[in-house]
Amino acid sequence: MIRSMTGFGLAESCPDETIRFKVEIRSVNHRYLDVAIRLPRELQSLEDRVRKSVQQAVGRGRVDVYLSWRADSADTVQVTIDRDLAQAYYQALLQLSSFCAVKELPSLDVLSRFPDVLRVEKEQTDSDKFWLLLEPVLSRALTQLVIQRREEGERLAVDFNKRLKDLAVTAKLVENRAPQVVDEYQKKMEERLRELLGQADFDPARVLTEAAIFADRSNVTEELVRLTSHLTAFQAALLEKGPVGRKLDFLTQELLREVNTVGSKANDYLLAKLVVEMKTELEKIREQVQNIE
Repeated sequence: MIRSMTGFGLAESCPDETIRFKVEIRSVNHRYLDVAIRLPRELQSLEDRVRKSVQQAVGRGRVDVYLSWRADSADTVQVTIDRDLAQAYYQALLQLSSFCAVKELPSLDVLSRFPDVLRVEKEQTDSDKFWLLLEPVLSRALTQLVIQRREEGERLAVDFNKRLKDLAVTAKLVENRAPQVVDEYQKKMEERLRELLGQADFDPARVLTEAAIFADRSNVTEELVRLTSHLTAFQAALLEKGPVGRKLDFLTQELLREVNTVGSKANDYLLAKLVVEMKTELEKIREQVQNIE
């Protein structure tokens, strides 16, 4: 079944986990598969793994992946003391107190304010550990994205099938109308000759020859056969597995080519009207095909 290239997926880690991820994925139509990933600086090492997961789930389209994370500070931040530096500051303050004849001892508040006595360091991220926590969240977001793309594809398939049936009905009307056009052309030619020549005789063989030339020039049998074949191929492609967007796009172009050829041969108002109806349906199909994976 066909899938749309438009979709959205969102997933988050459980609230009770110490490290929590949020993954948001959006996709729109694109000629190829184009994946753009936005990760926090700390998780840049996971970009290749995220990209491979997206490529396994999506075959075509512009896919934007947004990832954010939060963690309990106790698990990711460590405060260290530079003991030697603190001792040096303390001794210096004692010497300053003695020099200034101040009996007050240096306080912890004062010592902690000196640069680099207390250092806050973030724990280095473990790629494998973080991936084990991120991968299930990413998988759920991708699953939601694929489901939306599939559901939209199913709706498009229903619309395609309806339009294809309408095209087949209109093509049948063209097929039935085409021979009548030749007969009407022959009758009109005979009437005009009678008006011009009056009671004088005209050569019936000459009229038949002209009618035969007109019939050959306006014959659309081959175009209608190819048109029917393309309609059948289009319907079959809708049931195929995997990306078929490019195939449907090609078939739509071929259908338009045949209809345009029929239109160029349509020396008749009713035929021209039917051709316009078919082209209108095909333009709607072509617009929607651009969003098929």
